[in-house]
Amino acid sequence: MNKKTDHRRQEVQQIVKNACDQMNSEGVDARNYVEQLAWLFFLKAFDEAETSKEAEAGFDDKVYERRLAGKFAWSSWAKNTDHPDDMLEFVDGKLWIKLTSPDPKKGLGDDALAQRFRRIFDNVRNYSRRGVSFAKVVQQVDKLHFSDQTDVIVLSEIYEDLLKRVAADSAGYAGEFYTQRHIIRAMVEVVQPKAGESVYDPCFGTAGFLGEVADFIRRHGNLSGRQLEDLQHKTFFGLELKPLTYLLGSMNMILHGIEGANLELSNTLEVHSQNIAEKDKRKVILANPPYGGKMAQEMQTNFRVRSGATECLFLQHIMANLAKGGRAGVVVPEGVLFRGGADQKVRKELLEQFDVHTILSLPAGCFLPYTGVKTNVIFFDKREDGRGTESVWFYDLTNDGFELKQTRKPIAGDQLPDFLSQWQQRGEGENFWAVPLADIVAKGYDLSAKNPNKVDDYEHRPALELIQSIRAKEDRITELLGELEILLEQ
Repeated sequence: MNKKTDHRRQEVQQIVKNACDQMNSEGVDARNYVEQLAWLFFLKAFDEAETSKEAEAGFDDKVYERRLAGKFAWSSWAKNTDHPDDMLEFVDGKLWIKLTSPDPKKGLGDDALAQRFRRIFDNVRNYSRRGVSFAKVVQQVDKLHFSDQTDVIVLSEIYEDLLKRVAADSAGYAGEFYTQRHIIRAMVEVVQPKAGESVYDPCFGTAGFLGEVADFIRRHGNLSGRQLEDLQHKTFFGLELKPLTYLLGSMNMILHGIEGANLELSNTLEVHSQNIAEKDKRKVILANPPYGGKMAQEMQTNFRVRSGATECLFLQHIMANLAKGGRAGVVVPEGVLFRGGADQKVRKELLEQFDVHTILSLPAGCFLPYTGVKTNVIFFDKREDGRGTESVWFYDLTNDGFELKQTRKPIAGDQLPDFLSQWQQRGEGENFWAVPLADIVAKGYDLSAKNPNKVDDYEHRPALELIQSIRAKEDRITELLGELEILLEQ
């Protein structure tokens, strides 16, 4: 059985490599061929799902009406590889109109599914300009089986690797939405999502958090049929601003076996409301919100504490959407933890209304090659009894298992396993400690991790650490200049 699985794993890897090589030979760059693969995967996976529903309906002597039927079904047009130019002409012309037209006679209608197709295909394109080349890529994708567990697992791994490669190649483009997988896994491990709980990411990007949660829930329990159904349709919620990222994230969820995730293409900060009904709040929120962005003044009116900094607004959004008994893990830049003004007001609310139990201080450079900004992960719960924070447990992580350089090569000494084994005990050690709320309040609600066991001895610190320290300070100066700019504009 293992030999068969290994053989199929190699086959799938070769299939995707062949497709990528074909697009590469046509001059399509990595960013664009990931987009191309994403929408081709999407249509192939959708066709398989429709075929499966058709078979189930036939078993019950019912009729299932396909949304993409006849010539528009993947299983029809994708077989026309003997006439590649006709295939390309059909896809670019007739199929694209079917997928994007708001006219019910020409398009798919106006329900949620039709809108989802329009959101995706209005914002992607076919990068193949030659029929022969396009047909070869389609032939490769057609060999994949989304109903096969081995294919889905391998495709998920390959897809993650492609996303990572694209992010590394164009950090300004993709760095905003790619979060390192080992950081995500550690956050999910702390928050411990359970079957039946709603899970939300307000800036889901490529759906790294949501996909990891799906895997975690499946790994930690034998789910009933009802629970599996809820996992498909009632568990995952997310918003994403960028259309291409929305497609990449939607496809990633399908590769994680979730076809019915409630993912919306929307500007989270524009649709934010402070007054969310308890029934619409979420039990688990995991996010790495964009930071360093500026929000126009007129867009800040929905927030209790106004700020031009997107990271401050996202934190408020997460606080407003966390249900009673809910748990959150959020990546924030260092400045959010110690700055005055709006950030301080939000920290005060956070500490008073939530149990901020743990802060994981990540090393500067942890998110290279995308950003050198020093970040932290804040973990907080919305307690059923309404109690706030009593003390905060800090862990000063200096080694996440990778070099703190652009290349991020694996190294020995990863402290994440130690963090995961220590955080519930809340003990004291060389790089972890607890601080009572009174001390935090006395220091202006400062939540930055200042290790009491460390002396800042510049003479004996390694050169790399000094460079990272200087970079973090430069990033802080840039942040302050940004804040000053906002104030001057106001």
